[in-house]
Amino acid sequence: MNFTYYNPVKIDFGTQSLERLSKWINGRNALLVTSPGFEKRGIVQSILKNNPEIVQVIATIEPNPTVVQLEKLYKTLDFHSFDVIVALGGGSVIDISKALSIYRKIDDENSFNVIEEILFYNRRPENIEYKPIIAIPTTAGTGSEVTPWGTIWDAINKKKYSIHTEKLWCEVAICDPKLTLTLPKELTIQTGLDALSHSLEAIWNVNANPISTRYAIQAIPQIIEVLPKLLLELDNIELRAEMMLASLNAGLAFSNTQTAVAHAMSYYMTLHKGISHGIAASITLPDITKVAMSNETIKLILRKGLGENPVEKLQDLLEDLDVSTNYLDYDLTTNDFYLIKDSLAQTPRSKNSLIDMDELFTRIESRY
Repeated sequence: MNFTYYNPVKIDFGTQSLERLSKWINGRNALLVTSPGFEKRGIVQSILKNNPEIVQVIATIEPNPTVVQLEKLYKTLDFHSFDVIVALGGGSVIDISKALSIYRKIDDENSFNVIEEILFYNRRPENIEYKPIIAIPTTAGTGSEVTPWGTIWDAINKKKYSIHTEKLWCEVAICDPKLTLTLPKELTIQTGLDALSHSLEAIWNVNANPISTRYAIQAIPQIIEVLPKLLLELDNIELRAEMMLASLNAGLAFSNTQTAVAHAMSYYMTLHKGISHGIAASITLPDITKVAMSNETIKLILRKGLGENPVEKLQDLLEDLDVSTNYLDYDLTTNDFYLIKDSLAQTPRSKNSLIDMDELFTRIESRY
């Protein structure tokens, strides 16, 4: 019973929490990073009106930000002009904000090299500084607001990179369920399933500990109960709040474990097949769960969150959400899974898994 659990992010949760943004900015000059949709809906204008400390706005972030987009943005920033970043959006906005928060105090024409060293080579350059981040998630799923890493994609070379240092925790997470009310059905499903995957991945994980597992076990039944109900009442603020809390619990779980094999497999699916992240990270969950249950300890934990028949519970949920678990429906062939299996050797997240990989891929192959 030796373990550590650490999460320094302050959490301000509730339907009025966005109104307290000024309190958390606390007089500092701020850069607001967001996506075009929030500018179109007038949310950015409302935030600017109530928070004059915001001196610059970047409202161009699209889903799955790429290295090329990041470099272009990074080189436009004057890091002397702001003291804190306000990241308003889903995981993509928060992830790219983490990359934009890293800088050197000394002006340097090659300053983006700092980001390249972290992204491509997992190095920690000397003399780097971090702008604090106030994260305002607008989806209930990614958990990026309470984790110390972010995902950046390389669309050209079909690769996924993780930006991670021990100082990339957000300063504050403002979790206002009202901001998720406009999420359409498909995004509600995708982000909710991403949170479910985070929770399960935190369980069959070499880095699991009693605290992370407790958060995961809280999140799993919340998601399974609330998500189908929410799809029938997308404007139900109580259900939106429940999903945001479940996502937060999932984030607090995998913030100390990282993800594992389901996410490791999903990167190929997103990059090569265009499958949205939340779907790609969840369609393998029944198969992985079946293999994970060969471990008696994991089986007991899974039953706490999923009941006596975890695999059937997951299959039923995905069916209720109209999410197919037939891999051919996503143009995933046996050859794709051979390539996925080979790719796992270069995917660090797969090494977090307490899963027999040969058994898993044998099970997947048997379904064709």
